[in-house]
Amino acid sequence: MTLLHYDTINGFTGKKLARKGGRCTASPAVGSAKYTTGLAKHIAFSRDLPAQVVADLEHAASHSMAKRTWLSYKTAERTLAKYLKEMKQPLELPTSESTMLGFIHWLAYKKGLKAGTISGYISGIRNLHIMKGMEEPKLRSNLLKMVLEGRKNIDALSRFSGSKQERQPVTLDIMHLLKAKLSCWEAKVVDKLTAWAICSLLFHGACRGGELICRSENAFDPAVELMRRDLSFKDGDAGRQVQLKLKMPKEARDRRAVIVDIFESGSVICPARAVEKWLKATTGASLDEPAFVWSSGKPVTAKSLNKVIKDMLDDDLPQHGISVHSFRTGAASMMAELGYADEDIKAIGRWSSRAFENYIKLARTKRIQTLSNMNDNKSWFV
Repeated sequence: MTLLHYDTINGFTGKKLARKGGRCTASPAVGSAKYTTGLAKHIAFSRDLPAQVVADLEHAASHSMAKRTWLSYKTAERTLAKYLKEMKQPLELPTSESTMLGFIHWLAYKKGLKAGTISGYISGIRNLHIMKGMEEPKLRSNLLKMVLEGRKNIDALSRFSGSKQERQPVTLDIMHLLKAKLSCWEAKVVDKLTAWAICSLLFHGACRGGELICRSENAFDPAVELMRRDLSFKDGDAGRQVQLKLKMPKEARDRRAVIVDIFESGSVICPARAVEKWLKATTGASLDEPAFVWSSGKPVTAKSLNKVIKDMLDDDLPQHGISVHSFRTGAASMMAELGYADEDIKAIGRWSSRAFENYIKLARTKRIQTLSNMNDNKSWFV
């Protein structure tokens, strides 16, 4: 089965992008790019249905999963086909338990993939059956579950033994180091302020990288990604706070916008101060462009910011593994270490499940009265 290739450049708006003054621009969209990839066109809807009915069903089905999920499932199909080609076997559906066990072994021991990635591939194979109009297959038999659980435990042992590099959480000390390094960075002042404002918001707001910066430096979707108009200041009882309007946050199943408040701390790594300096340095920027843009005119992406972070920290923290996502990890870890209740950690990071526990990398301590203690420990939240 051949699936359509998603055009990253034009897929966001359906129109070619234009460059104005070196900046990336896009026509207003409705956020459908978060979902649509064209893959739903290959679902086996009955062709006895009228053409318009099929088209409407395909459109609805395309929004059943995020675009990245669709593409990851397509990757699973390609990977299974590659495995079967090596085994000199045809791709036949439904797949047998024997085929899936061999596939899991190949992924784990020949490709070195972790249990979580393998589980995602199995979900992709399940989705392939559904798209073909077959009954949902039982790909997770008790035997397969045992193998995956064992692989998960092996991955955990590898982490404990130090044989695999773990993503290091960002701590207060690392934030201070990063700010000092950015001040010495041989770049334009506006780029220094842009990088620091993002890092400060990521840390203090326990934000996901995709909530603040763009996925691509060549295209952006105004209906999904953070625009400059989605960022503002507000004065309240707790002092100044930065407000972020997240239009399609991951945790909001109804896809309604969420307002995230990030409070000033009064410290040298205060997020309100970082954003205020950045705003002054970028006065006159369009409200309808991505919130964070490099001086080159390209939107800040995880890839470009990760490179800056790596360049800043490599000399002092070799093999640190710190990336954009490490700031969110650091926020959860610090709150746990300082004794915050689980519900407080979930609220700050906007976690809707126990998933936040995967982000706690520092030792948990005895529960304490946190507000005063955080002030004694270089308070960063209020």
